[in-house]
Amino acid sequence: MITLDARLAAAASLVRFGSRVADVGTDHGYLIASLLQKGQASYGYACDIHEMPLESARQTLQSCGLTEKATLLLGDGLNGISPEQVDDVVIAGMGGEMILHILDEAGWQDPRHRFILQPMTKVHELRAGLYGRGYEILQEKAASVGKFVYTVMQVRWSCEKKAVDELFARVGKLPESQEPEAALYLQRQRDTVRQIAENMEKSNTNSNKVKELYELADEIQRILSRKKEG
Repeated sequence: MITLDARLAAAASLVRFGSRVADVGTDHGYLIASLLQKGQASYGYACDIHEMPLESARQTLQSCGLTEKATLLLGDGLNGISPEQVDDVVIAGMGGEMILHILDEAGWQDPRHRFILQPMTKVHELRAGLYGRGYEILQEKAASVGKFVYTVMQVRWSCEKKAVDELFARVGKLPESQEPEAALYLQRQRDTVRQIAENMEKSNTNSNKVKELYELADEIQRILSRKKEG
């Protein structure tokens, strides 16, 4: 059986049981293989823009005896797949800007789909960009691997474009989670925001923005305190 690290395991846990799954940027193909082995996915599409990782995915699927349950696709994003072929889409291990680009290019604006997103960078920009485009986050999980803490989101098209405040852009739905990894993620966000404020303060840049950032860090701390009390 394929064993996933905490980051990919969190992504896999947000895939709906029995769904047809596309894994964009599949790399070694472990995620698709694991979902198929457990029966959580009924069919898989392993997608990558580069030939070498796609060959690794092919070898993984072949070694697990899963080649008849999956299709390998060489291409950019969701090119080569129609919305009717897939229920859930996993996009993991990419920057927030790239994830938004893939969603924009695909244009799958149908609430029946679920997008499981695991950004590596610019997470706050991803959250804001999702809502600004008409998507909504249904749930979030945090995952810790070594010294890094990641978030994984389950997202769907909502048809309603709206702005989110900076607090939500920074923490998303993780304040709702009782998992210790979520608290660790919030701590990292608090520290990041404070560091940005301190750097701006030292450079005498936009005192109003510095004040807003300190207030944001304090609000994240209040969320953490409430979680400890609860």
